[in-house]
Amino acid sequence: MSSLRRVPLLVVLALALVVVGLLSSTAKNVDPSQLPSVLTLNGRAESTAFYCTGFSDTKLGESGRVILINTTGQSHEVIIDHVSNLGVGFSNVLNLGAYEQFGFDPSAGVHGDYFGVGAQVSGGGVVGVEVTKDRTSEAPCISTGITNWFAAGFDTTVGSTAILSVYNPTATPAVFNVSTFSSQGYVAPQKFQGYSVGAHSQAEINLGVAIVDLSDIGVHVRVLRGTLDIVGLQKSGPTVSYNTGVDGPSTSAIFPLVTTANGATAQIRFSNPGPTPAHVTLKVTLAKYHVANQTLSVAPYASAVATITPNSAIPAAGYASVAMRSSQPVIAALATGTSNDIALSAPQSPQREYLVGDFTGRGFDGAVLTNTSSKPISIDVTRLSRGGGATTLGQLHLAGETTESVRSALPTLGTLRGVVMIVKASRPSLLVALTLPTKPAGMTVVSGLDGR
Repeated sequence: MSSLRRVPLLVVLALALVVVGLLSSTAKNVDPSQLPSVLTLNGRAESTAFYCTGFSDTKLGESGRVILINTTGQSHEVIIDHVSNLGVGFSNVLNLGAYEQFGFDPSAGVHGDYFGVGAQVSGGGVVGVEVTKDRTSEAPCISTGITNWFAAGFDTTVGSTAILSVYNPTATPAVFNVSTFSSQGYVAPQKFQGYSVGAHSQAEINLGVAIVDLSDIGVHVRVLRGTLDIVGLQKSGPTVSYNTGVDGPSTSAIFPLVTTANGATAQIRFSNPGPTPAHVTLKVTLAKYHVANQTLSVAPYASAVATITPNSAIPAAGYASVAMRSSQPVIAALATGTSNDIALSAPQSPQREYLVGDFTGRGFDGAVLTNTSSKPISIDVTRLSRGGGATTLGQLHLAGETTESVRSALPTLGTLRGVVMIVKASRPSLLVALTLPTKPAGMTVVSGLDGR
């Protein structure tokens, strides 16, 4: 009798196991569309962390600063770990007040050549951004290490230096391989294979040691053990830029602010990490002009360049928006500059929330909002200030697949100098792109702090 009572329970358990098995077999692992997010404006979190890399000693020319921003109305304790490529460093504790900012030089008081920073925060809503010493580039700090990193456009020609700055945020050593794609094809330099970086330590890879006198170099870092925070440093003449890279090749990307100014150079640089040729189409949108699509092919395991400026088919008429479509996944980067130097910036993934801040103190020349979806979105904008707290500037609506300048969308904002704002969209289809004041215009492209 008791055995008969157990039959239904056994049947239920068997059915449950079948259902679980079916769900497991049909579930798909979806890779994140971007590098890990740190812009989690949730003050209720018990603790958060983020990591920054891409700093050198002053004599090496790639020094910079980290700026911490508290986006909440509560103070937070932050433990800052300073590390170097020599594995030495120190920790200090900071109390960051409501809506307060704090900037520091990661190399101060640390012996070494290259430096990284880890920050442990009690609570949420504190984010970090890194700025080069000469205020020619910005990059967001990220919330966790990654296992794959791709970037394009590096240059090791005479007068240029390309460095991969690598920080291990974990308590165990990490091991990684570096491969490249260029006019030489696929190259995996032996000295860049099985490269190890210690726990909570910093390392650097000088691409020019093995990839000599080449431009438009694509890179893939594959982490074999552990996770890493990686930023590419491109030094070209007097200009230093951060190439934050992406976590995988893509068949589409948008560059919302590409200069067409006289005297400027603007290129979209591509690397193809796969065995099949990639056929790329670039849709160039320029106010008051109709521009024919630009096309090019990228050979397997190689690189190619599309020149936007100077280009006889594209008028010199301010900023253009460039949308890329490719038949095969590729790595892309925007290269801007003059005949004497270039600066690199990676394409961004659409997000729901951004922190827009004048962290260089120079203000912005261009600032645009782009809706990458076909459906309209609403956008709430809140201004942050230590004395005034958080002030709502208003709500705006952005039609599908359109770009609008921040100044025209928010006429009450006035100047963009010294401003810090949270820009929050109704869906994760927003891009925020900015340029710093330069001559010619558009030489320095930065993104809103998209929370990586």
